[in-house]
Amino acid sequence: MAKKFSFVILSAFLILLFVSCASGSGAAGAAGAGTASTSTVSVSGTGTVYLKADMVTFRVEVSETRDTTALAQQAANKKVSAILSVLRSFGIAEEDMATTSLSFYTDYMWENGKQIKNGETVSQSVAVKMKDLDNFSSLVDALGSSVSGITLSSVNFDVEDKTAAISGAREAAYSDALSKASAYAGYSKMSIGKPISISEGYSSVGRTTNLDYAVLATSAKAESAYNTETPTGLLSVSVNVSAVFELH
Repeated sequence: MAKKFSFVILSAFLILLFVSCASGSGAAGAAGAGTASTSTVSVSGTGTVYLKADMVTFRVEVSETRDTTALAQQAANKKVSAILSVLRSFGIAEEDMATTSLSFYTDYMWENGKQIKNGETVSQSVAVKMKDLDNFSSLVDALGSSVSGITLSSVNFDVEDKTAAISGAREAAYSDALSKASAYAGYSKMSIGKPISISEGYSSVGRTTNLDYAVLATSAKAESAYNTETPTGLLSVSVNVSAVFELH
């Protein structure tokens, strides 16, 4: 009776072991089928659109040094008032002019190895945006002839609305990436599938120059027959795309 019972237990164990091995083999096969590799190609594309500037931003600065802060402030305020008057005469709106810095400080100089007080200095900087680009050169001349000893800097020609340009550059960048992917597929005797991932980078390039009116204002008297010329050149808007495509 004991031998018969042992035989039944052994038979049951063998049956369970067989079922377990068969199940494990089936799961492994399914896992292998699910992880079958997909052929892909990774490429990048670039699209660039060129534009003509329709606006300009710049900064006008004054800096005056006198014996007292009050005197320096009066001298600086007089120049800033004259600058704002010229800007307004060219139709620049109040919201397109903003003070970006205003500072009072004691100015020192070195003489015979000693630090000597030179005076009190007041400086003010005004940022300006001008949309009437055709009259920018005339504005520059007006500033130079009306107020001496000022600095005009950070002149940047730009395009106010780049929406259409960005869209066009994006389309060109994707077409460039797709063309490269199709070429690689052809080299490999395969065909292009759907994109798996797409990532984008964007850049815009303006034109910047500096004009120092501490110099230009004095030379304008001797060369008054020459007017300022401000060619803008072309601006570029570029989109870079990285994409991964399936290959079949």
